[in-house]
Amino acid sequence: MMTNMSTNSKPRTQPSTVCNPPPYRVFEAGEDSFVYDTTSCRFIRIDPPTLRFLELCQSHSVDDAKGVMLGQGEFPESTVKSVASEVRALARNGLFKRPDYSVSSDRLEKELRHRYDATPWNKLELALAETCNLACTYCYCGTCRDILPNQGLMSETVARQAINWLFAVSGKSEQVSITFFGGEPLLNKPVFMFAVEYSQKLGKLHGKKVFYSMTTNGTLLDDDVITVIKRYNFGLMVSLDGPPEIHNAQCPTRGGEGSFDAAATGIRRLMARRRAVTVRCTMAHPVPRMLDLVRYFEEFGFTRIVLGRVVNPVHKSPVDFTDDDFASCERQANEEIVPWMLDKLAHGERPKYYPYSYFVEEQEKSVKTTARKVSPFKCGACRGTTTVGADGMLYPCHRFVGMEAWRIGTIGNGPDYGRCKKFWRDYRACVAVKCESCWLWAQCKGPCPWEIAQADGSFKFSDRHCEQMEKHIKKAVAFYTRLKAEERKVRMGSK
Repeated sequence: MMTNMSTNSKPRTQPSTVCNPPPYRVFEAGEDSFVYDTTSCRFIRIDPPTLRFLELCQSHSVDDAKGVMLGQGEFPESTVKSVASEVRALARNGLFKRPDYSVSSDRLEKELRHRYDATPWNKLELALAETCNLACTYCYCGTCRDILPNQGLMSETVARQAINWLFAVSGKSEQVSITFFGGEPLLNKPVFMFAVEYSQKLGKLHGKKVFYSMTTNGTLLDDDVITVIKRYNFGLMVSLDGPPEIHNAQCPTRGGEGSFDAAATGIRRLMARRRAVTVRCTMAHPVPRMLDLVRYFEEFGFTRIVLGRVVNPVHKSPVDFTDDDFASCERQANEEIVPWMLDKLAHGERPKYYPYSYFVEEQEKSVKTTARKVSPFKCGACRGTTTVGADGMLYPCHRFVGMEAWRIGTIGNGPDYGRCKKFWRDYRACVAVKCESCWLWAQCKGPCPWEIAQADGSFKFSDRHCEQMEKHIKKAVAFYTRLKAEERKVRMGSK
């Protein structure tokens, strides 16, 4: 009646100042029903009688729920007794315990001290160009940044300061990481080349390995840049929004012309010398057919495909996703994308578009996985993703660049740790009551800070994230169940 999918975590015992999550949550996904144990973080597939019994247990004791079900006569007595016995077994293993995933003020302050006062800082992002050769219709730089003079290109002086600071605060770390962002970072090719050369020099001097990553629109990829990318094995993501008719409409040049030919030329030049290339496609309103996009990128030669959606939290744009667009994506995923992925996996091929990969990998882990403690920090904002603007201003991550209220220091003086700590205190204050009482908290861990950030430097919670995350997790559970069923069929057929 029940199929245990995985064990990922154990409950925390720290006292909570907010309402704890419910002990479990029953739901339907695909053609199956499940119970999610919020203490152990297990998804368990259940049958209809068990679903009904657990629904009754939300307001009744096990004995009373058994009595109600017997009185209703919907299921045979033997079935009800069997379900009650299994639920009692689950209860003995903690199914009805309410976990405490809250973050107390004391714990948050302790974590903040460790994050900013005791741990070496070994990652930094450089916004080499706060300008771009394209004028994408959805770009958050145009919809979310303050109306400030264009900061243009980062100087060699600022880049040198940033790299010097990174090595100075990296302590005993054996490696440092530098990410190049824009705008379009390759508009500032001289400083890009300088930053790599200078950081390599310091890396050798200090005995540290330097890792690099970059996001680029591909239009300015030339042999010199590709040589550097290949030599130092860059982590690389290329922005391309689809075939010419889609990409040119969404990503015209500053002069209003199509940019597809230039991007495709640069990307193919890169692919001729580097096998692994990831593409990030941004889907705008009205939503296209996703499977057509995936097949196009697959044929183009990309080894990994990421599909994003246009959502601007501060100032909405005409091409932001609508409710109908989100609903269309969900229908397309169920009817086309999931069967496509399952077919790929059935033939021993990892899908190049695989949004459920992390979830599947988590479920495949041993039941002996150590307990997972939910961090008070959603991401590397104000830490690993701290971004140096072209003018030397510091921001929590590249998405905040140009938002005056979110500045956290200057590269000359380093980050203001007080502002960094305030960033996370304010974030926790915004999400705590909603998130830490949610049944999905240990899976979701909260919204992206930028997606709930306001222009005035405050956070404002949005239920949109919750809706989308719950749908994603339920689809991932349904996908994993179908994947395991297909694997069982293959095993049985081979016997």
